[in-house]
Amino acid sequence: MKNLVDFFTLAEKLECEYRSTRMSDGTQQSVASHSWNMAMMAIVLQPYLKTPVDMEKVLKLCALHDLPEAIAHDIPLHMQDKEVCIQKREQENRAVIKIIGLLKDKEVAKCFTEYDARVSPESKLVKALDSLDACVQHMCVKDLSYISSFKDNFYWKLFFSDDFAKKFDFEPILTNVFKEIKLRASERLKNELGIDFRCFIGVENENS
Repeated sequence: MKNLVDFFTLAEKLECEYRSTRMSDGTQQSVASHSWNMAMMAIVLQPYLKTPVDMEKVLKLCALHDLPEAIAHDIPLHMQDKEVCIQKREQENRAVIKIIGLLKDKEVAKCFTEYDARVSPESKLVKALDSLDACVQHMCVKDLSYISSFKDNFYWKLFFSDDFAKKFDFEPILTNVFKEIKLRASERLKNELGIDFRCFIGVENENS
């Protein structure tokens, strides 16, 4: 019982860990909220998926994939240079070991391994949803201008890049949803800030 309660106490900290992403009410998004959003998207998108997935496994991966950040903390993507990535990986590996040690559950251990490997249809989907949730916040956030404050428009340049779009191309429904989100974010940029999204990608990609 002690280990289970210790785990619940640890998991609660994910609700107190905040991402740089902001929500529609202007507050920062918690990592736990991010995981919940991913689970909601997975449930709704399942009927449209070309490749069948084990939804129980998908939901487990959504819930667990960022749990190590309850210990290791979230590091915003724009701050993740090579050295930071190495340190982040080491810290999260130690966190996984602690989590597995508390639960002594082989299935949970398999979830962490599976998500890292990105081989199964379930892990690929969850990784795509991880990115897609950030896109939803680009569309929903109360004030778009804050996104431009990070490292010379890092997130806008990433959001409108061809490489980012490729994250979703293994499932047509994900590609179509991303295109709709990108369209709405582009319209908000134009209408609210007077910014043409092409300034982030170059005129040569104007039809993307």
